[in-house]
Amino acid sequence: MDPSEEIIDEYLKYLADRDVYRAPTVLSWFTDYIDTHNENAIYKLLQHSMASKAIAGLVDLLEFDDESLTESVVHILGTIVEHPRCRQYVLEVPRNTATVGQNNPTLFTALVNMLMSDDKNVVMNSAGTIANIAESPEGRLWILQQAAFDDALPILGVLTVDPHQWAASNAALVIARLTLSQEGIVKILSHERCSFVLTNLCVSLCGHNPGSSMNSAFAVGRLLEREDARSKLLAMKNFKNTMTALTKMLYNKESGPRKNACFAFSCLANSKEGHSRLLGNVNSELILDQLVRLITDPDDETAWFAAVTLRAVSSQKEGVFRLRDHKSVFSVLKKLCKETGGVKLKSDLLKEVKLTVEILGKLPKLAPPILTSIDEFSVSARWDGVIATPGSRTSYQLFQGCTCVYQGSKTSVKVSNLRPFTSYVFRIRATNSSDEGPYSGPALITTNEGVPGPPAEVSSDGKPIHNAVKIMWSRPPSPNGTLTGYNIYANGERVAVVGIDKFSYTIKDQPHSKSLVIQIAATTKAGEGEKSSPITCSTLNLSDYPPKKPILSTSGGSNEINVSWIDPPKQLGLIDHYELVMNGEVVYTGKDQGFRVSNLEPLKEYTFNIRVVTAEGYVVESEPAKKRAGSKVVSSKEGMEDEDSDLTDAQEFRSLSPDIAKSLRRRLRRAKVHPETL
Repeated sequence: MDPSEEIIDEYLKYLADRDVYRAPTVLSWFTDYIDTHNENAIYKLLQHSMASKAIAGLVDLLEFDDESLTESVVHILGTIVEHPRCRQYVLEVPRNTATVGQNNPTLFTALVNMLMSDDKNVVMNSAGTIANIAESPEGRLWILQQAAFDDALPILGVLTVDPHQWAASNAALVIARLTLSQEGIVKILSHERCSFVLTNLCVSLCGHNPGSSMNSAFAVGRLLEREDARSKLLAMKNFKNTMTALTKMLYNKESGPRKNACFAFSCLANSKEGHSRLLGNVNSELILDQLVRLITDPDDETAWFAAVTLRAVSSQKEGVFRLRDHKSVFSVLKKLCKETGGVKLKSDLLKEVKLTVEILGKLPKLAPPILTSIDEFSVSARWDGVIATPGSRTSYQLFQGCTCVYQGSKTSVKVSNLRPFTSYVFRIRATNSSDEGPYSGPALITTNEGVPGPPAEVSSDGKPIHNAVKIMWSRPPSPNGTLTGYNIYANGERVAVVGIDKFSYTIKDQPHSKSLVIQIAATTKAGEGEKSSPITCSTLNLSDYPPKKPILSTSGGSNEINVSWIDPPKQLGLIDHYELVMNGEVVYTGKDQGFRVSNLEPLKEYTFNIRVVTAEGYVVESEPAKKRAGSKVVSSKEGMEDEDSDLTDAQEFRSLSPDIAKSLRRRLRRAKVHPETL
């Protein structure tokens, strides 16, 4: 029977006034009221004009040293905050202005102090009240903003392994609910006792208390979703034991532990390192066996998290291969998709299972890429894509020979940096994060012709030619197409075009001693290619083949001069004849190498040159030699001059090599000149 308005007014006034003497009666009444009335009735009670002061009075009663009293207060507050509307009301109650000299702790500080009580029921109720507050986002934020939170966290960590079943379970529930917000995870990770709290969570998870282990499993799962928290957990020495405990929880008869274990494994498998830990664990086969069974679990959330975990396992290549090779996972999943055997999954669960089956199905072999030449250096490639699995990004790898030249999601690409007129083989395959499809068949293409590279081994004949130069070359190492001929350049101007079967050419009608800079360029249908490196060659330089100047002598005092000469030291070719030139006029033509010039004017100086004429018509001329003719009447002075002149010529004669001098003596005898006079 509902109390009258007068009683409610009276009891709420007692609480607002902190009437300690009437408190037991009032609290007993309040306990009965909230235990027997629904949320609406409790909320209606909280709309009373005295309600806010009454709640503040309840909080103040927590400071009294009466455990039965504080236990009742905690029970009342814990029950009130179980209801969302009532919870928000309690959290928004303004701080009480107590009498001077009295403590006025906040509600959270009082609850934290009670966590350290020797009475485990008080601890249980206090942790339960905090857990009820942490159920809503507003409540979690309220807790995290309290100054006493830094003191509360390590206390809650200790309580997760407390022998008292419900105290430990409620403490683990507080931490689990705090991890529902990123702010809560950040607060835990930044706490100086973070490692201690995480260690106790894992110990609690491995313990025999089903409530605390289940709540700890959820908290661990939430932490595994975040990279910085995951790295801390995976670095812990006892994490292998944690995985063993989670494996056992998968096989628990109760749905709560199974669900939270599935959730923790799904969070673990979503990271690369966690994925590796799961598949590398000694119990991995047991885990996979049970996960596929739990997809048909009566508890919807357990089934859902089991399916999510298997899809997380299939998100990486190692997981795909493992699930494909598993004795039952792939086959069972395919049967579930077909809804055979009387098992019918809910639509969202069925969709999740189908996604995993599609991922585990091997990627198809693609048709060879279609290739088109763009120019001599590039081709385009395109191919038919595959239908991507929802939640999985399909990409493609294009191979040129054994080299991957493209990887991405496009189905066409331009391949550059190729060589002209060269054949290439291309293949394509599909890939995703969890699989690599087979290679397609080969596709062949030859790039367009390009201009050729420079011809090789360009050189001259080496021996100068009269009025011409002869050059030679070989094919370009990089023809870049079908050669059509060669262009020959001399001093920058094209002087000839020859066919592809020619590898030498003579540039004619050039003057003597002409220097030419030669380059050769090959051609294809694409045009003229790069010119060869320049070489320099010259036509015949006659000044390189001069005969020695003639040897002159006189005979006594006669008006004659004996002229003789020898073959040039460096011959231009086969000598046809010689020409003796005196004072610019040819006075002798023949093959002899000596001649006596007569009827000269006495004492007159004459200049002689020798011209060598080759069979090819080349003419080279010596330097001049000068000599005075003798006199018919010789005075002693003139005779001395003649003797001096003869002596000079004799000295020049003796300067010749012995072989040449011997040859010259024979020729002089035939010319009736006495060598002794020389």
